[in-house]
Amino acid sequence: MNSTSDCALLTWKESSTSGRVYTRCRIVDELSELPDGPYTLFLAGHEIPTRKFEGHWMLTFLPPGVQLQEAA
Repeated sequence: MNSTSDCALLTWKESSTSGRVYTRCRIVDELSELPDGPYTLFLAGHEIPTRKFEGHWMLTFLPPGVQLQEAA
């Protein structure tokens, strides 16, 4: 069964030891009590896999092509 839910993302930049900059995110506010398991975020035309484990959303890397200003 497929369903959708609105959510809010917390995003931040991280740098690797090589100096490459990544954008990370985590779901911080969802409107429903979704069960643990794999999920897909649909953000700015991208499908981004994420997971809820023991009631907590896992950290996720955003693809380089995601423009956060356009997704807001």
